[in-house]
Amino acid sequence: MNWLANYLGDVEHPGGSPLREGPLERSTLPSPADWSEFINASNSKVERDLAQLTLSDPEQRELYEAARLVQTAFRKYKGRPLREQQEVAAAVIQRCYKKYKQVGTTYALYKKMTQAAILIQSKFRSYHEQKKFQQSRRAAVLIQQYYRSYKEFGRLKPHHRGAAAALVQGSLLTKRQDQAARKIMRFLRRCRHR
Repeated sequence: MNWLANYLGDVEHPGGSPLREGPLERSTLPSPADWSEFINASNSKVERDLAQLTLSDPEQRELYEAARLVQTAFRKYKGRPLREQQEVAAAVIQRCYKKYKQVGTTYALYKKMTQAAILIQSKFRSYHEQKKFQQSRRAAVLIQQYYRSYKEFGRLKPHHRGAAAALVQGSLLTKRQDQAARKIMRFLRRCRHR
């Protein structure tokens, strides 16, 4: 072991440049006994150091539990942003789905209302056309009646014309009274339904 100490001392405090030394001035190589002493010394030191590192079973369990706690805490710390990001993403997806459902129900309601409006409009147009047709028909019937009575009035003899004129005037009066009565009845029906 002395040769190692000498060598280390020479390295730490060089006396002269090794280039200046000749090949004969260099230190001699260690002997096999020196090598075995070096290896045994290092083995015993390593074994001593390893012996100090070995732990008892309770110490190993405690160390394992501590390592597990540290790993768990680290995983939670690393997983928290991911979990928060997932919660935000879930909230966005839920909001979008609710909006989609709301738009769907709104569209369905709009479609029903449009169909109802179309139905009401068609019924009203049909009613209006029917009423117009009936009014035109009544007017045509009335014109035909007047024309027939006028024609009949022209064919009658002069002494019968007076009686026919009174009859026509009487029928005109009753028609006007009928129309007035119908208007009053229609008005009363409307008032009753309100």
